Amino acid sequence: MEITQTCRLTGKSFLVSEWEQEFLKKMELPLPALCIEERHRRRLAHRNERKLYQDVCDLTGKPLVSIYSPDQPYTVYSSEAWYSDAWDPKSYGREMDFSRPFFDQFWELKKGVPRLALMNLRGENSEYCNITNSNKNCYLVFGGDYSEDCFHSIFSMHCKDVCDAYLLNKSELVYDSIDCVGAYNLRYSQASVGCRDSDFLFECRNCDHCFGCVGLVNKSYHIFNKPYSPEEYERLVKSYRLDTWSGVQKMKQAFAQFKLNFPHRFAQILNSENVTGNFINNAQNCINCFDIQGPAQDCKDLIFGGWEAKDIVSSDHCGFKAELYYEMLGSIEGRECAFSAFSWTSQNTFYCDMVINSQDLFGCSSMKRAQYCILNKPYSKEDYFELRGRIVEHMKRTGEWGEFPPMAHSLFAYNETVAQDFFPLSKDEALKQGLQWKDEQVKPSAANFPVADSIHDVNESILTQVLVCEKTGRSYRIIPQELKFYQRLHIPIPRYAPETRNELRIAQRNPYHLWDRVCAQCAAPIQTTYAPDRPERVYCESCYLIQVY
Repeated sequence: MEITQTCRLTGKSFLVSEWEQEFLKKMELPLPALCIEERHRRRLAHRNERKLYQDVCDLTGKPLVSIYSPDQPYTVYSSEAWYSDAWDPKSYGREMDFSRPFFDQFWELKKGVPRLALMNLRGENSEYCNITNSNKNCYLVFGGDYSEDCFHSIFSMHCKDVCDAYLLNKSELVYDSIDCVGAYNLRYSQASVGCRDSDFLFECRNCDHCFGCVGLVNKSYHIFNKPYSPEEYERLVKSYRLDTWSGVQKMKQAFAQFKLNFPHRFAQILNSENVTGNFINNAQNCINCFDIQGPAQDCKDLIFGGWEAKDIVSSDHCGFKAELYYEMLGSIEGRECAFSAFSWTSQNTFYCDMVINSQDLFGCSSMKRAQYCILNKPYSKEDYFELRGRIVEHMKRTGEWGEFPPMAHSLFAYNETVAQDFFPLSKDEALKQGLQWKDEQVKPSAANFPVADSIHDVNESILTQVLVCEKTGRSYRIIPQELKFYQRLHIPIPRYAPETRNELRIAQRNPYHLWDRVCAQCAAPIQTTYAPDRPERVYCESCYLIQVY
């Protein structure tokens, strides 16, 4: 039987399913006191993906790129120094003080132990990337793995020559696109699979030479969903002047209106059974989950995960052979872990932060190949479990047990983190909640470099110029490989800074929230990320497929 809980922070009611109750019993954890959204917000407030700073390694003195602002008091090490044996994280260990809350002591440990400057594994010529693995010649790529010659992108996986993308997989020569798979030579597109040589597509499949099209499958040479001869197609597409910034902006506005003429799929779900959410592929029994790439099984309230994920609840950015996770962030290849951030290839880690190849840890930070430690202090197996039990009982009395560490104990300002993308706060709101806030240094620029409307009128002199974002005033530069990319694909120089473009792409995606609605065609009940007050007509799967096929 479902249980109704009241969120301790918002006062909103939320349900805890019977399956989730059984899961929590298996993990020996209490029912949640916070609603789903507040749990997501709290975890994401501990994840800085994209705010990078120049600093020096506090161990070697060498310059580095870091996710920690230099004005913070943290000790920051380069990857080489952090992974080395030149320091011992256990030397920062401390005794548990039962006269004080556990979270305060864990927070003090996190601030004192050396921090890993960037999570950038096996990168080659990709120094300005974070939470990435095995990239080559990439710049300002965040969360993307196994990619080459990509820049200004988030979650570009197995991609080559991609710029300004969000959640792309196995794609090449793609610009300003979102949620696409298997794309080649594609621009300004969203939620499309297997498409190539096209511009401005939405929810298309296996199309080529299409322009401004919605919901097409296996089509070629279409403009605004109407067929043309190859010669007519080339002539008409050229008339839209996509080599110019003004032409692209005009087409973006026209395409946004054109999309409203067509029914929208209630959710992007493929090869899955008994799932709810959006952008789910190859999953079973995954409820209220988003951005899931399977295999994934028996998950709930998971955002961005999969890859052999099983029994993961209330977590973000988790998977890769992970099992029995609860309230986890950015963690992979583990089992029976809870309330931890960046626990990699580790088992039985509770309330940990940045631990690797470890097991049986509680309240530890920046640990490697460790076992039976509490607050970074090692214990015998017997003493570890005895003390762990005492701390759990202490946390129950203080009201800490069963919750992720508070946002006020994040190592980052709230607006440096992913939480600001999905749960935005004003500076006043953040400070009122006791959170850090970092004012962005937007310097008034005297530069008035005229950027040509057409890429064909731009030369290499732009590489020496500081450009000013027309939307935010942020300063930015064009890097050489970026200019070559724009010239190769006839793309105009963007007038917005890279981070502004990231923010605009994120805003184009539907929220991580489901509304109960009915299909606009048959009135069947659906759960969709399209809010009821939005203008789109939303169809259930059956009605959508009839319309498309």
